Amino acid sequence: MAYIYFVQMDIPASLDAELNRIYDTEHVPMLSKVPGVNRVTRYRLEQSNDTRMQKYLAIYEIDAPEVVDSKAWDEASAWGDWAAKIRPHTTSRHHSFFEKIGEFGPGRTPGAYAYLVQMDIPAAHEAEFNRIYDTEHAPLLSKVCGKGRRYRLVKSNDSRMQKYMVIYEMDSPAVTETKEWHEAGAYGDWASKIRPHTTSRHHSFFKRV
Repeated sequence: MAYIYFVQMDIPASLDAELNRIYDTEHVPMLSKVPGVNRVTRYRLEQSNDTRMQKYLAIYEIDAPEVVDSKAWDEASAWGDWAAKIRPHTTSRHHSFFEKIGEFGPGRTPGAYAYLVQMDIPAAHEAEFNRIYDTEHAPLLSKVCGKGRRYRLVKSNDSRMQKYMVIYEMDSPAVTETKEWHEAGAYGDWASKIRPHTTSRHHSFFKRV
């Protein structure tokens, strides 16, 4: 079983460069050494239909949510200039844990962009939603872009965080404008039986930094 720690935030423009410097040279390298942290990927928002989506996103691939509660994590997070110079100035900081429930695609080199699709589904349709997503929708779209991973929310300090999320890795947002992508998205039972019942659907493109 695998999890991600999904960290979102904004920063005043005057501190943007300093945030990136400290995040890349101190904060992420230190947290990457914490036992149970397997990989860290940082992103900057390119576009979203969610007006409240934060500019910066960090995804920590971890063994379990308890990793973030460990002494080693606390010490690494407090090290260097991050805690004193940057964290007090960050805004809209949201922290969420997701459990990975599916992985699709050939597993090639990670793309330059991540396309995040988030949504909720009424309980009455949830079982069918997951069946169709896992057997039709995500596998077909992942063949077009190269890689897809599905997640279910475990907990979040954002009360509006959707229960389900899929992250598609791709070389360019233009992939989602292709004939192949639209045909894959319209295939099978997804478009007619499931999509009309989904709620809080947000689509966001992030570029790897």
